Amino acid sequence: MKNAQTYRVTRIDGCGKRLISRMSEKQLQKYRASRLKRVRTDDLGLTQKELADAVGVNLRTLQDWERGRTAMPKTVEVLLSLMKDMPSVKSKLTNHGNTNLKAA
Repeated sequence: MKNAQTYRVTRIDGCGKRLISRMSEKQLQKYRASRLKRVRTDDLGLTQKELADAVGVNLRTLQDWERGRTAMPKTVEVLLSLMKDMPSVKSKLTNHGNTNLKAA
């Protein structure tokens, strides 16, 4: 029987403690999907449509990422982190700053 590949995942809990676990690719994709939804709603306060427009994908693609059907590209994870940490980036990408990067 072939061994399934696992990935080492490090998370930080609410108290700042590092949690290390191993996940299969499928488990990791589900974890990333739930994290995407949490960041979108709790940290950014955006609807699916607003976030899809901000990162330049269609709504169906974002929904597939949030449901764990397809993997979200690493570049989008980086962009979400920037939006979370730098409100000016979020404002520009969501057109609240009257700047549309797609037109550039």
